[in-house]
Amino acid sequence: MIPRRTRLPLAFAVCLAGACAAMMSLAGCHQLFPQRSPGEVLYRKHCAECHGVDAKGNTPRYMGNPYADLRDNTWRTAAADEGPIEALIESGVFGEMPAFGDQLSAEEIRQITHYLQVLRGERAPEPTPK
Repeated sequence: MIPRRTRLPLAFAVCLAGACAAMMSLAGCHQLFPQRSPGEVLYRKHCAECHGVDAKGNTPRYMGNPYADLRDNTWRTAAADEGPIEALIESGVFGEMPAFGDQLSAEEIRQITHYLQVLRGERAPEPTPK
């Protein structure tokens, strides 16, 4: 017989193992756990807090700031093509947006730019990693 003091931790371990097994079986289901492109992963990590997951700028901190909406052509210091957007991400906007040139590589900035173009409807989504 199992001592009373070890029954609860043992039951917890069994439940935890069952939950882990269920999660692992669902991990292959792409509808429940969609794969994200590298650009989307980077965008969500570095940009979505201020610009929103959809890039519309509807976040508590920046709501009403027209420059926070990245889906239109209202850009403070950049046109809507790749070069200036990449330069803007790299150097930032004084007092409004931090510079990411010291945190992100040129390739990572390019991936974010491509993902922004997907959100803007200017580019087809990139294939996601398998």
